[in-house]
Amino acid sequence: MRNTPPSPALLWDESHLWGILLLRALHALDVPVTVVSAEQVRSGILSATDPGMLLVPGGWAKLKSLALGEDGREAIREYVRGGGVYLGFCGGAGLGLASEPGIPLLDLCSWSRKPATQRLPNFSGHMNCMVGLDGPLHQERLPVWWPSQFAPDPEAPLEILARYESPGPDFWSADLDWSAVAPTEVGRWEEFYGINLDPGLLRGDPCIVRGRYGRGSFILSYPHLETPNSPQANSLLAHLLGRSRSATVPEWNLDFQAPVWDDPALGRMHSFLAELIRFGQNHFLLFWRTPWLLGWRRGVPGSPLTFLATMVWQARHSPASEQARAFWATQGAHCMRACQDFCGQAKTYLLLERRILASSPSSPEASASPELQRRKVELFGKFPGYGGLYGEILGSLDRLVWLQITPQGGGTDRP
Repeated sequence: MRNTPPSPALLWDESHLWGILLLRALHALDVPVTVVSAEQVRSGILSATDPGMLLVPGGWAKLKSLALGEDGREAIREYVRGGGVYLGFCGGAGLGLASEPGIPLLDLCSWSRKPATQRLPNFSGHMNCMVGLDGPLHQERLPVWWPSQFAPDPEAPLEILARYESPGPDFWSADLDWSAVAPTEVGRWEEFYGINLDPGLLRGDPCIVRGRYGRGSFILSYPHLETPNSPQANSLLAHLLGRSRSATVPEWNLDFQAPVWDDPALGRMHSFLAELIRFGQNHFLLFWRTPWLLGWRRGVPGSPLTFLATMVWQARHSPASEQARAFWATQGAHCMRACQDFCGQAKTYLLLERRILASSPSSPEASASPELQRRKVELFGKFPGYGGLYGEILGSLDRLVWLQITPQGGGTDRP
């Protein structure tokens, strides 16, 4: 009889949309998974269960580290040292790198992140990559969603599984569709934006690496291999998870399917957010880049709106466990009212942003107007990271979805 390898564990904290995407991908690949929290990691769940792999989705690496604390970070290092496998995507990859001043990370390797001035700071879409995973080099198209970049340590080389080659047809640099930018115009755009925009800076850069740590190993991937409807990336993910057969993660359409849990408060939140997004579309600030991901003008906080829309969708399309119903009975009405308030204020903010953008560009770091920046911080918190009224709503939704998708919450581990 063939022994079945232990199922992987997925670290949920500070992943939100990216955790949902990875769970969807694992479901599509028929990979059972146990979803764990940072608190459980600190309490020793990795040593108690010894999962076959620890999966860490995207998100802010710093916030993941803070959620883990030193005890949680050491628990992960101990797991890998003892023979475990760490697989991190984007923010999860960043978490595995060397600590930075004021930002303790896992230190699984001595590689770090490139300084902001040396990297392409804001790019997304598919990249043509040269992939050499356990075989000859070949080109595959892999999706990236606003990653950082590795700063290799020449004294401690890692195995490079994939390198960036050239932008794919849906590649964006900041809010520029790169297929429409002529080479002679690159310098002018960079002067106007004040940042690097040319994807030529990425050519040859490692984007997926593998290394050893004690008796275990780690794989750090800036490409989001769990991206829906990205066949080559999904096939590579299946390979990394030890699956011999390939499967494409199906497209995720937020307008598709009737809700599994038709909760009135969640239904109203869905309506508020849908109306806010339509408002942003009508003012040429937002658009649907994929059926699950908004696109936005530079400086407009489209990512938080995507997160809220997808988290509400997930809550409405997951079974309501007893614990989830109990939690939402105490928090749902308040969260719904906060969402209504947030969407009303966000409409005013977006309209002001449109007026400002007509004369001065904003950026992810700050709006062009001090008054607009104050409103932005109140609504969304400070960049990098999040907070404000948005953070309050996101925290409640995150807890609700956790109670729905985990056995601890009485729900399922598959969204």
